[in-house]
Amino acid sequence: MENKDIGSKLKTLRKSQGISLLQLATHIGKTKSYISMIENGKANPSLSTLKNIVSFFGMDLATFFDSDDNKSHSGKEVFTFDKDAKLIYSKKGKYNLYLLISNTQLKMKTYIVELLPGGGYYQELKHEGEEFGYILEGKVELSLDGVPHTIEKGGYFYFDSNKTHIIRNLSDNISFIQWVYLPD
Repeated sequence: MENKDIGSKLKTLRKSQGISLLQLATHIGKTKSYISMIENGKANPSLSTLKNIVSFFGMDLATFFDSDDNKSHSGKEVFTFDKDAKLIYSKKGKYNLYLLISNTQLKMKTYIVELLPGGGYYQELKHEGEEFGYILEGKVELSLDGVPHTIEKGGYFYFDSNKTHIIRNLSDNISFIQWVYLPD
């Protein structure tokens, strides 16, 4: 695979999960401009750097380079959580993020977010796109640009992703959210 193909695949993966260049760079200890150069095929990441990047997205190098992942859902219209969903990110004691359809060619990304008691996303996220969520179970607080909103089971939200957003579980039990992200 050529540098530009690796970079393009990384860019698609990063954008599909709503991660900014700065967030990825900070997490792996590199600069935003270096990540941009990789994504644009102008820099060749070391194997170690590439491993760090793909592990940030909850995968290994074999999965990253395996294009069958995209083909496995091509044309498929009905899915099951047990067979098709992938745990892509987990923070111990805070949350688990499951990607329901693993295909980087699809623009809309659908997730199940499992917020553990007292858990949540405590960093302020801000990126391009639109987001929708439906509370399947529990009670959460969603802060948009610092304005808190309490949402319970059966409630839902929709917002422009360029707002900073923080979500936390207000329930003593696990809260589940079906979350849909549509990048620009």
